[in-house]
Amino acid sequence: MNKSPSAVEQFIHQLVSPLTALQSAVDLLAHHYGQSDDQRLRNLIASLQRSTARLRQFSQLLTGRVQVEGDMIVARVPLETYQPAALAQPMNTSFGSIGAGVAVLVGGVMLDTLANVLVSAGWGVERVATCAAGLDTARRRRPRLMVIASEALDIEPLMCGQIARTDPETREVAVAIASCQPLSAGGLPVLDLNQPLLEQIQRLLTAHHREREVPRILLVDDEADIRVILGQQLTDTGFAVVTAPDGATALRLAASQHFDLIVLDRLLPDGDGLQVLRILRAQQGTRLTPVMLLSAVSALDEKVRSLQLGADDYVVKPCSAAELAARIRSILRRSERDSSVNPLSRLPGNVVIEQVVHERLAGRQPFAVAYIDLDHFKGYNDHYGFFKGDAVIAYTARLLADIVHWEGEADDFLGHLGGDDFVFVTTLE
Repeated sequence: MNKSPSAVEQFIHQLVSPLTALQSAVDLLAHHYGQSDDQRLRNLIASLQRSTARLRQFSQLLTGRVQVEGDMIVARVPLETYQPAALAQPMNTSFGSIGAGVAVLVGGVMLDTLANVLVSAGWGVERVATCAAGLDTARRRRPRLMVIASEALDIEPLMCGQIARTDPETREVAVAIASCQPLSAGGLPVLDLNQPLLEQIQRLLTAHHREREVPRILLVDDEADIRVILGQQLTDTGFAVVTAPDGATALRLAASQHFDLIVLDRLLPDGDGLQVLRILRAQQGTRLTPVMLLSAVSALDEKVRSLQLGADDYVVKPCSAAELAARIRSILRRSERDSSVNPLSRLPGNVVIEQVVHERLAGRQPFAVAYIDLDHFKGYNDHYGFFKGDAVIAYTARLLADIVHWEGEADDFLGHLGGDDFVFVTTLE
């Protein structure tokens, strides 16, 4: 008769089995795609290999020390044995604050240094010789960045850049002309190959994202592999991601650049993420920037404490990129709505009104928009004063809200354009 497994054996099995499956899956990926021409894919596989190796080390450290104590299963690990620095694999790659992505470089040896810089920052780089090939590749790969050498001959580089910026398939790509000397590029950004490249690329991407209104995320985590993989997943989801390895770098970046949201690790090598959160909330420039905390601690009191200190959300690791992206978009929508709300009427303002109308147009269903204003309001305001005028606006907002609520449909919308101007969206009936 077989002996049934003990509680300790069951615990170890539950720990080791998924790790074994994960290790096998990573090995399989490395076998099939480890020599891929896609630099980004190779970087991701290398990150997975390092992380699974660290998990394997940690599980070996635990499994030899698991025991039953009363009604608890515990693993007693002496402090001198547990050395986080020894478990961490050194990272030879220094990932800059430009995030990761794919870049298409058009030209020859002039761009060799740029290619090396981007690869070192975790980017996938595709080299092509001609502008025609560059445009075809950009349409196929949809890269984050396209750099055209000023020496390109088949199409004039400025013309190639203008085509890329106006083509519907490539206009979301940041485009620049690279040169070793001062150059007039007709409004296109110029990368000076004789100057520090990472700083120039960061400025280029920042300006492009601001122009395209792509949400900019600052991802703060001490784990380089998490920054690479999670940053790439968020980039693929439609965000512009800048990374920071510690709190000091995060505060410096937040003070010098605009971010729509900050994803902040709870534990950082130079201190507590909550202290970084306190500083962000105390500074004028970042006081209203949404902050999402990432933490391996799931205790309720930690969540409550973080939210009380000003965090907009608290996500427990490990989490899927899909969940994280959905939470980010939810916070951004809420932030946009809050910034658009009229402080007097508490009704949505211009930004949300435009969104609602665009959504109804996209739905291709008939709808009606009513525009309402108060006759002779300026004269009333001038005669009786702003305090009385504000009271009329507030009363009008409440009256319209009651009418839309009781007489309209469930999805009817009421907004406040400003002053004495209101809008509601309803059915034709």
